[in-house]
Amino acid sequence: MRQPDSFNHNALMQIICQLHDWENQHLELAHSQAGRYLYLNIVKQLQGKAEGPSALLKGIYYNKDLSERALRYKLREFENQGLIAFEASTTDKRSKRILPTDSLVQTMADHASAFDQLLGKEFLVLPKNKA
Repeated sequence: MRQPDSFNHNALMQIICQLHDWENQHLELAHSQAGRYLYLNIVKQLQGKAEGPSALLKGIYYNKDLSERALRYKLREFENQGLIAFEASTTDKRSKRILPTDSLVQTMADHASAFDQLLGKEFLVLPKNKA
């Protein structure tokens, strides 16, 4: 097994720790395990969606470490904080989509910017070549 370059490994670990500190100070919605899971799951589902900015609600509940009750509570909390809204599916009334509000989109942008700044202190970050 190849050993990681000591400098890169240490620098990455420092960035992970600094990002964790930033998240603790600025990303209140991710303080709990359920909140962090919900936030990151919504972000993951929103990335690269051609049909528009939404996430499937049913995709949120597939987590063996968290109860459905905890996730439902966090969903209501996110909705009450104005981070998300729900939209019923036009084809299946039993299905809902999660729509991010401007507040959540701004939170995601701030989070990504903080990570970019922390990463840029130690590494040269090149844009992905889109061929």
